[in-house]
Amino acid sequence: MKNITHEEQHGIWEKEHLSPYVLKQMDSEDPSGGVITFYEWFSGKKQSASSKGLEMCCGKGRSVIWLAKQKIKMTGFDFSENAIKEAKRRSKLAGVDSNAHFMVQDATKRWAFDSNTFDFVIDCFATTDIESDEGRNFARDEAIRVLKPGGYLLVYTLSTENEFHSEMMKISPTSQSNSFLHPTTGKFEKTWDVKELEQFYSKLSLVELRRVPKTSTFFGKEYRESNIWMVLKK
Repeated sequence: MKNITHEEQHGIWEKEHLSPYVLKQMDSEDPSGGVITFYEWFSGKKQSASSKGLEMCCGKGRSVIWLAKQKIKMTGFDFSENAIKEAKRRSKLAGVDSNAHFMVQDATKRWAFDSNTFDFVIDCFATTDIESDEGRNFARDEAIRVLKPGGYLLVYTLSTENEFHSEMMKISPTSQSNSFLHPTTGKFEKTWDVKELEQFYSKLSLVELRRVPKTSTFFGKEYRESNIWMVLKK
């Protein structure tokens, strides 16, 4: 089984953000559908002009910028300098740079925020790209720390039931459970099943759990997906 270091994972992402090659959706300016669904859900709960949100591993800021347009005070961070540089440029062009703050931050190192700061934290395919149990555990605990009591954590992530990802786990598995190295970039990706997620986030209360069925194309072939969308409460 192959493995990858954190430094190698970082380098792969820097290259991808500088010159999008495989993960073209990460270069999109359209927000994640899972984040839009969360906003609609959150709006019915406690959304207000004073709400503060955080997205970990935000990439070029597509969802952060969209949420800032909805008048939420947003912060996004990523360990890719290339991604954050572009996120700042895009937020300024969108006219929301006063409502969307971006910074370079590694999710596996202590986050530069006070405890009990945010009304919600977004993990949109973020921990799926952290290549170690230790790193994922640390990022989870930091997300919980910076959430306000009663705050929400959105987790939108890959499922073990996804056809393409199941195929990749057979072809290029790692020593991490339910994970693989991407056949083109070598990037680490982890998939989850519901029981594993519930155990991983056992310190939080599960509020809502959904499946998001869709079809995606990889290497010219269509595959069925059933990603997991869940909201947890501190």
